[in-house]
Amino acid sequence: MPKCKFCGENITKFDKEICPFCGGKKPLEGVDSYTADITQTINTVEKEKVSTFKQRSKIVYVLLCMFLGTFAADEFYLGRYKRAIIRLVGVVIVFLLQFLLYFFFKTDLNVGLSILFSFLSIFIAFFLAGICLIFVDNVKDSNGVYLR
Repeated sequence: MPKCKFCGENITKFDKEICPFCGGKKPLEGVDSYTADITQTINTVEKEKVSTFKQRSKIVYVLLCMFLGTFAADEFYLGRYKRAIIRLVGVVIVFLLQFLLYFFFKTDLNVGLSILFSFLSIFIAFFLAGICLIFVDNVKDSNGVYLR
């Protein structure tokens, strides 16, 4: 198989105009050999480009959403880091708004109780969302693989 004179990659004799790897023009100019030994091995996949990952469990995902969904642990588990950070910021904003509502408008309410009520309301919302996730089948992780 002929090699590109610019990058040295194996190319076919049909790639006379442009190299598909480096984009060099006329990569076969000055190359005499258009045939290859049939016993030559061809590298089809480079080892650096192959990534291994572990398939995620749906049960773990649901339990993380139910009990640690307030801290976006389920999104971190699936590898969706941007969504997890956005959820954390949203939870902090909702928590602060609820805290301010109960702290400023109820003078007889203790500060600790307003914090506890704010946290419990967010926790209950994610607990119910986790229960709903039991019935969802098409959840994918960050690699695009369905949960098992």
